[in-house]
Amino acid sequence: MKSFKFFLLFVLALVSGSLSAQEIFSRQSVVSPELTAETVTFRLMADYATQVSIQASWAGYGAQPMTKGERGVWSITLPRPASELYTYNFIVDGVSMLDPANLFVQRDGTRYMSAILVDGGYADQYKEANHKGNLEHVWYYSGENDMERRMYVYTPYGYDAKGKKKYPVLYLLHGGGGDEDAWSTLGRTCQILDNLIEQGKAVPMLVVMPNGNPNQYAAGTLQIPVKQNVRQYASGFDNYSSMVADIVPYIESHYNVIKKREGRAVAGLSMGGGQSFFIGLRNIDVFANIGIFSSGLLGGTGAGQAAFDPEAQMPGLISNPAKYNKLDLFYISCGEQDNRIGGTKAFVDQLNGLGYKNVFYETYPGGHEWKVWRRNLSSFVQKVFQ
Repeated sequence: MKSFKFFLLFVLALVSGSLSAQEIFSRQSVVSPELTAETVTFRLMADYATQVSIQASWAGYGAQPMTKGERGVWSITLPRPASELYTYNFIVDGVSMLDPANLFVQRDGTRYMSAILVDGGYADQYKEANHKGNLEHVWYYSGENDMERRMYVYTPYGYDAKGKKKYPVLYLLHGGGGDEDAWSTLGRTCQILDNLIEQGKAVPMLVVMPNGNPNQYAAGTLQIPVKQNVRQYASGFDNYSSMVADIVPYIESHYNVIKKREGRAVAGLSMGGGQSFFIGLRNIDVFANIGIFSSGLLGGTGAGQAAFDPEAQMPGLISNPAKYNKLDLFYISCGEQDNRIGGTKAFVDQLNGLGYKNVFYETYPGGHEWKVWRRNLSSFVQKVFQ
């Protein structure tokens, strides 16, 4: 009798679960975003709303009003933008929200945004390649502030931990407000490297993406409180001696990598670009390649801020070029609409005037934003370790 009751309860549970599932999956849904050859349409089912707009990263940075239609579905159709990775949010009665119909979500610090990849051009580099590398989340000990910290490590397709082949390493740093997750998500680092390596345009390499905030154990999404007592640093750019003291030794003891300066590069965006300036030039015997993307160190943006003085920041850089003129690649870049571009260009001109070799200066349309930095990464990895 008891067994029959258990069987009956089991059948009722199955039926109930089936009905619940049918109820969920039979609900009417919307398609958003819907991309065609000429347009992109966004939709949101929100019958309760009185006003809905979309804040899209390519639509002039202003909120575009959406129109309410049947079933309480709000929609807007915009011209198809150029090939790129874009982000957007809906503004519903003054409250920002993600697109519930879109699984593709990006995080930039504390902000979450829905995303859309418009292919057919430059952004094809951001799509999944046929041959994919791996991305590892690695915990390591940092003696700089006595912390267990997390970094991401990309290994290219074909990497064999037990093999004999040695790979060069790019140490890649994020910007202010970012963390170790930024370059692999917003930056599409794995996809860019996979595609370029597969196409023979970049040398197979490891890419190490650490957390450049000295007080963070890892990204805030792990809900680990920041460390309150850390070393006092010279500035928000000159604050990452852990790279040479902790991270490089860890990578070289755990991965098959080249242990010579010619096989090491350090690069970063914004804050990370400033950190790369100090890490690379202060350790010219460790790194043969430096990349600086859109750094406020070179092109300060504060009103009345003094111009960048490279000699004061790195003694000998101007007065004794022979000490530092040893780089295989000194890549410097900035967005054309970024207000850091004037100071950046002035620094490049100063280096060229002193006869520095292998200085490569490049600009891209855009401001202080990821579409510029993804292009920087793509360009940099096609030039480094060649």
